[in-house]
Amino acid sequence: MDPDEEDTSMVPVPQADTAEVYSAPVRRITIAGFQAPLPPTDDPDTLAGLPTIAETWPTNATGMAPAPPDTNLGTSAHRYTLGPILGRGGMGEVYSAHDEQIGRSVAIKRLRMNEPSPDALTRFLREARIQGRLEHPAIVPVHELWKDDLGRPFFVMKQLTGVTLLDVLGKLAVGSPETQKQFTRQRLLRAFSDVCLAIEFAHTRGVVHRDLKPANIVLGDFGEVYVLDWGVSRVMTEEERPSFADVGTLADGAGYNETAAGAILGTPGYIAPEQIRGESDLDGRADVYALGTILFEILTLYPLHPRGQAAIASALNGVDARPSRRAIDRVVPPELDAICVRATAVERTDRYATARALGDAVQEFLDGDRDFVLRRELARTELQTARNALASGSGQKERSIAIRAAARALAFDPTSPQPADLLGRLMLEPPTEVPKEVEQELEQADLESLRKSARFGTLAALAYLLFFPILAWIGFREPWYHVTGVALCMFIVAVEVLIAPKNPYLSGYLAISANLVMIALLSRIVSPFLIGAGPATVIVMLLANHRRLINTWLLAALCVFATLFPWILELWGVLSPRAFVQGDTFYLTTGGSNLNEFAALFGLVLYIVVLIVLATVLSRIQDNERRKVRRDLQIQAWQLKELLPRQDKLGH
Repeated sequence: MDPDEEDTSMVPVPQADTAEVYSAPVRRITIAGFQAPLPPTDDPDTLAGLPTIAETWPTNATGMAPAPPDTNLGTSAHRYTLGPILGRGGMGEVYSAHDEQIGRSVAIKRLRMNEPSPDALTRFLREARIQGRLEHPAIVPVHELWKDDLGRPFFVMKQLTGVTLLDVLGKLAVGSPETQKQFTRQRLLRAFSDVCLAIEFAHTRGVVHRDLKPANIVLGDFGEVYVLDWGVSRVMTEEERPSFADVGTLADGAGYNETAAGAILGTPGYIAPEQIRGESDLDGRADVYALGTILFEILTLYPLHPRGQAAIASALNGVDARPSRRAIDRVVPPELDAICVRATAVERTDRYATARALGDAVQEFLDGDRDFVLRRELARTELQTARNALASGSGQKERSIAIRAAARALAFDPTSPQPADLLGRLMLEPPTEVPKEVEQELEQADLESLRKSARFGTLAALAYLLFFPILAWIGFREPWYHVTGVALCMFIVAVEVLIAPKNPYLSGYLAISANLVMIALLSRIVSPFLIGAGPATVIVMLLANHRRLINTWLLAALCVFATLFPWILELWGVLSPRAFVQGDTFYLTTGGSNLNEFAALFGLVLYIVVLIVLATVLSRIQDNERRKVRRDLQIQAWQLKELLPRQDKLGH
């Protein structure tokens, strides 16, 4: 906007009352019997003919000194007791006041500067006259127009209590529960329809607002709706609207015209393309465009165009104005999509012809008069989009587009079997390639499974630890056996307890290495053909499902090598042989001496029992996990089938 242009929206100042107070120019110009009417001209020189108020205005923004009540109703000097400031704009400010004659709260607006320019005076008087003549419940009434002792004009108007639509949308965007409860979508759409009627009333009187935006709409505490800030409005030609012949439209070169020195009159992001281009034949369809942007923001809680100068190019080029596409997390019916698209068309000939037509379209939606033909047409369009996406490829992107389009088609026309069949097939048939999101979820599932395996590995290491006292009882008493074995067990426990929760993969590699050394140690102590294969088998069963950690066949090969490694060293002559054949006899010797026969047999029996129990437990755990996955998948498939309409259901 032009930097010299007045910011006509008032900045609310907190009051003692819980409700925020907003003020704006309003209807009638004088109250008969109290003041003479303002001379019918915009010439600032005629301000000398305005009556004055005896009390001077304060120079600060904190308030005005109150005057004593006046018992003479015919005298205007002490009529108003002035209170604190309510709001301030670029050129004007609004004060709270009390009308001592009638006994009501009012708001008084005046110019801020002590020596306003002729253009500023013209615009100020123009604003008061336009609003004063637009007598509508949603346009705030002007009561009187005077000047102060310094010769500056001010006008008296109704004082409002409520909140701007801008504040409401801001609180809804951050999820305020209280605001969500107080301002439902239905209430905001009803208020929007009322605003459309107020703007239509202004259009029938030959006035185009030109600066409609959420900040200029106030929602009252008791269901009232008000349209503020008519200071930059456009007045039609005198021939068309003789009642505004003395007001006119802001002239080019005035510093606040439509396109002065590259400036744009209005707020970028809400003004129509033809208003940006400065077309001279601007009409009510410019306001229709602004109303469409406001409706879009109500439905999405996002502005249609970016803020600032970027909004200009966005409005001129046009954007996708379907709220359902810009706010996919909010459910927006197709009827409202179509209304927004038509209202914000770049070419004004494609928009609603009047603000009333736009308001009626929204009201018809609220009344339940939905266009079922439109919904079926949208369903067919979305269904074709889904089919085209599948025909273009079977990748993740194409499948995602197809699923979403088929779901929208089903939402538009739940009775149609075609989108239901397509969506059901897409949901139940796996894609040719695993989506990245699924890969990430599988990664997380594997990490959790590794953590579970780590806990089981801790129990296995503790079982190893208990096995060494039995070896000593049997007769395996070489110190290095027990020192090495106990150290390996403690290392495995430490790894699974300390490292596994933070880095399951690192703990997995360390645990595998320690277990391979443990297998080789047991193979040397007893015999690779008697003991070593048992622990190796348990390790393979425990880690075979963790393919992200280690390849299953590589793990099996490592376990075989660890089991047979002592025997290989015996064949090379590095270790003394403990397995040989003589005739029909296969001899296996161990690293023990003076073995206890009962202890040896008991240990072998215990080893066999523990090995079988471990294998059983592992198998049950893995089978339970597989059954749970299959059960969950079947339940999800059943739920999807029940969700989607089928011919047998439709028949019932």
